[in-house]
Amino acid sequence: MNLRAMRLLMPLALLLSLPAAAMDHWSEAQKSVWDVVSASWEDDAGETGKWPGEYLHELAHSWSAGWPSPRDTVSIASWSRFGDESSDTLKYELFPLEVTVVGDTAVVHYGVVTVTSDHDGKRSREAEGLVETLTRTDDGWKFLGLTSFDIGDGED
Repeated sequence: MNLRAMRLLMPLALLLSLPAAAMDHWSEAQKSVWDVVSASWEDDAGETGKWPGEYLHELAHSWSAGWPSPRDTVSIASWSRFGDESSDTLKYELFPLEVTVVGDTAVVHYGVVTVTSDHDGKRSREAEGLVETLTRTDDGWKFLGLTSFDIGDGED
């Protein structure tokens, strides 16, 4: 790794390592929200059929750098099915940064590193930042707003 890349990655590594210790001091509400976020990744990567249907609020929208505008639940589900058919998540790691809960609303900031394999077997590694809003319903916490942004591939 060159010196420039190391200078860029060191603060990120420090930033991502601090919240893990803070998780020990989270409230039960914060932990329950993070449990839903973690479970959604397990079900999505494991292609159990639970993501996104069991996790999204009916009014949920998602937006990221790869989309021209926010997408609704129908679009999220359609593209999720397409992704399941055309690629595989080989490995992922979540880096919780902050969970804020106010009443029945939660905002979650975290990072993720994923390694995927496309339909040709080509692997790619990505790092993203995510900001997600969840709302408490009679069925538990549901995603209402999902936003992600690239933070680099972590490679030179």
